[in-house]
Amino acid sequence: MSNEPTMQPPGEQGAQAVEPHVSGTQGVVGVNGQQLYYEVHGSGAPLVLVMGIGYDATLWAQQVPTLSQHYRVIVFDNRDSGRSSRASRSYSIADMADDIVGLLDALNIGRTHLLGISMGAMIAQEFAIRHPERLDRLILTGTAACTARAQFDAIQSWAFVKTHDAEGLSFASQQFVWLFSDDFLRNEHAVAQTLEMLGSNPHPVGADAYRRQADAYLAHDTLDRLGDVLAPTLVVAGERDRLTPPWTCREVADAIPDSCFVVVEGPGASHVLPLERPDDFNTLVLDFLGATQ
Repeated sequence: MSNEPTMQPPGEQGAQAVEPHVSGTQGVVGVNGQQLYYEVHGSGAPLVLVMGIGYDATLWAQQVPTLSQHYRVIVFDNRDSGRSSRASRSYSIADMADDIVGLLDALNIGRTHLLGISMGAMIAQEFAIRHPERLDRLILTGTAACTARAQFDAIQSWAFVKTHDAEGLSFASQQFVWLFSDDFLRNEHAVAQTLEMLGSNPHPVGADAYRRQADAYLAHDTLDRLGDVLAPTLVVAGERDRLTPPWTCREVADAIPDSCFVVVEGPGASHVLPLERPDDFNTLVLDFLGATQ
């Protein structure tokens, strides 16, 4: 059974814009035929953060400074994104989960906490199922269990637009409308600042790489296997999430034994909670991991 408290916002955190974090220790490791870029921040028990489709570790800007005060935070760029290598063939979410195992091995980490957002949470689901001996606690946000069972998904149209939108504005519009809250979209300064940050990324994902990630995303289906997850698990949903509304996150939570399910309510409670409601999200993470106890 899942536990379902709700949280009221202390203020309009949706007005915050995204800014890149300052790098800590960084490097590149060879994993499963890929070169994965990673950063390590802080010390203590390991905590790996897994990003969603098409984006890189810079979007953990609101988490790294806070979480690294308590944990050894590892962020990395998934294959086909950021500073990691581009794949030469198609792959699955399970392959990306195995990438994390290779990264842990390279860093001499036996077990870790794992936090994933969106596609990153799908990767984290597969990691929990495939490698239970490597996992301590699991945190999933903006997630779904079986995109493969839907005949249509927003990611299909995103991949098409990415391929045919030379200027990138239509692609940005698609993503912003689905990912961010109306509160954020109405904040002209925050939107402009975030667009500038994303547009200045020196390692943008190309259409082919995005398509490979999209194909992996669309083939994801763990619903009938989530009962095998052994790790204590927190599933966080945004009340106003359009891409993975609370019921899809609840479906994940209900399938995982003894999971905790939290709905964040109010302004900024979108798909990208770590960006729009960072203080609330970080508190949930730290409370669940026991850092504030």
